[in-house]
Amino acid sequence: MRYLWVLLAAGIALTSCFSGNSQDANSSSPTSKEKTKKFSGDLSTAYFASGCFWCVEAVYESVYGVEEAISGYASGTEANADYKLVSSGSTKHAEAVKVLYDPGKVDYKTLVKVFFGSHDPTTLNQQGPDKGPQYRSALYYQNDEEKAIAEAYVAELKKNKTFKNPIVTEIEPFTTFFDAEDYHQDYEANNPSNPYVQSVSIPRLRRFQKAFPELLKTAHGDSGADKDKKEGEIEKIVKTNKEWQKLLTAKQYYVLREQGTERSFTGEYWDNKEEGMYKCAACQLPLFDSKTKFKSGTGWPSFYEPIKTAHIADHTDASHGMVRDEVVCARCDGHLGHVFDDGPKPTGLRYCINSAALKFEKEQ
Repeated sequence: MRYLWVLLAAGIALTSCFSGNSQDANSSSPTSKEKTKKFSGDLSTAYFASGCFWCVEAVYESVYGVEEAISGYASGTEANADYKLVSSGSTKHAEAVKVLYDPGKVDYKTLVKVFFGSHDPTTLNQQGPDKGPQYRSALYYQNDEEKAIAEAYVAELKKNKTFKNPIVTEIEPFTTFFDAEDYHQDYEANNPSNPYVQSVSIPRLRRFQKAFPELLKTAHGDSGADKDKKEGEIEKIVKTNKEWQKLLTAKQYYVLREQGTERSFTGEYWDNKEEGMYKCAACQLPLFDSKTKFKSGTGWPSFYEPIKTAHIADHTDASHGMVRDEVVCARCDGHLGHVFDDGPKPTGLRYCINSAALKFEKEQ
């Protein structure tokens, strides 16, 4: 269960949320307060619960028009909520997110579409490996209009037989929301190596991004660059095509700058078994460690995780009649290859990379 993973992986003491009777009872967490305060314009709010709030928060924060998503606890019977209490399943709270969005960019119906398109609404009190009433599928409307939109969308899903099994999502009036503890906010982004994040959160986010590329910030030229720069963010290197042509071989330029793909079993490193580090051939940014390299049988170098998540960026690639997750160097935007959800444990990912995009440095 995820509760035990948090204790073992994070080693963080659990803290209680602020106890209050207001409809939106904020916790004492400075991060959650700052996240709410930061966006003080004409934003609207929406509340959704669809399993682990780490996963749900990451999904909504990738959507164009969503300024922020805050993890918390909704619709319980108790006047207080914290992670330990809610994880017991006795308080009837659901792990949920408060979505702060710009109605001029995205409407409520689209957020409902994201909700039903990013989880299984037919499993009662369960999402993936997480079981219990705190992981139930629930949508909390704040007015009659939101209720009508949600009910109409469910009716449409049933009419189209989108799901084989009956939808069990609770459509309930919004009552209370307590911000989750500070360490839960942006958990997936801040803890990319956490086992649960690697095996559940990231794959769930990628499935949503692959299914709805048109809803993403990246599809609208919004990469979230206006937000505060995160610790460890890579400083960009920008050069003209002529400058890159002088620095790279013809094959490197074809792969890195023209999004080319070398033929399988022809690259320099596809069968390399030496220990060392793989860097970007264009800018020398460390990308992969040989310890995460595995034999995939594809004929391309394959890794189950990068050295640092921040060193890799991914984009939706809809070329050649397929929808894939392209991976690029975070420093120079050089095309590296693609990432797939059929890799080995612990991540379940396969970073399929062109040898020409890499420079191998043997371990001394």
